[in-house]
Amino acid sequence: MDKNIANDINGKLNFLLEDHGVTFDDSNMALDSLDTFHKKADALLVAHNCEIPEAAHDITGLQPKLNMLIQGHGAEFDDSNLDPNSIDTVLQKLEILQDEHGA
Repeated sequence: MDKNIANDINGKLNFLLEDHGVTFDDSNMALDSLDTFHKKADALLVAHNCEIPEAAHDITGLQPKLNMLIQGHGAEFDDSNLDPNSIDTVLQKLEILQDEHGA
């Protein structure tokens, strides 16, 4: 994965974690890893008192987690025309979440 894209995703996830008051130590994690993104999304779901859905630790598996977070914020986002295997879809959803937090 492109390092700039990974940094962007981590920055957005870290902002959301901090805004929810979640302490998350990623110092021993590969910051360009989909596994790291999933663990951060899982921590956000826990902060929202959501049950973490079972999903493959790939881009497609991030989609239902991010959808749950978007719905938990009362936002609407139609991803029916977006590619669930695209990192751009993940970035769009994270931007929606950041917007919901006033970023």
